[in-house]
Amino acid sequence: MSMKIIAAGFCFALAAAALPLSGPAGAEPVPAARSELDAFLWPGTEPPRRLDQHGDRLRPEALRDRLVVVSFVHADCTIACAVRVLDLDKLAQALPAPLRERVTFLSIGTDPARDDPARLRAFAEGLVGKATRLRFLDSDAASTAALAVALRYPPAALPEPPPTILVFDRTGRMAMAYGGDPLDGPRLLQDLTLLETFENGIGRPARGEARDPA
Repeated sequence: MSMKIIAAGFCFALAAAALPLSGPAGAEPVPAARSELDAFLWPGTEPPRRLDQHGDRLRPEALRDRLVVVSFVHADCTIACAVRVLDLDKLAQALPAPLRERVTFLSIGTDPARDDPARLRAFAEGLVGKATRLRFLDSDAASTAALAVALRYPPAALPEPPPTILVFDRTGRMAMAYGGDPLDGPRLLQDLTLLETFENGIGRPARGEARDPA
């Protein structure tokens, strides 16, 4: 991986979608503000239904207080994309037990016209097997277009997925982004291990944890 960006410098132009809302005293309670992760996965006022390769719906509450690694895929992707999936699956399987239960790996489809859950399942099981910890998510045209804008990825390059990996912290804030191949598994493991010690986002170590001075 050739790049790491801290969230303060890379917000996908989603800050407005994630800002808390307020209302006058006595007004109806305002729904909780969406996190950057929510805004990225479910853009727009009518969020798309995200189904994984098993046909199960992904809901925002399933990602609360978890580290989330987001990558991109489609069922006919090139060798570089397939190798990226294999590397992420290998990392997911190799995480230490306590950390393994705190990290979710999502691979978002970038070919909404073709990659339904059944096709993504065939791709996933053929490449990394039924026991993979990666969840492959379908998409629609609007969310795929929003993804390209957020990542500044040329729409003409779709459906070939961006060679980008994003990491969101336990508050749903975008913490790190990596670009380029091949995957630097040891670096990603190191960063996930450090992020797990922050219970309220980057810069706030969990109670009893010492912050790495580096």
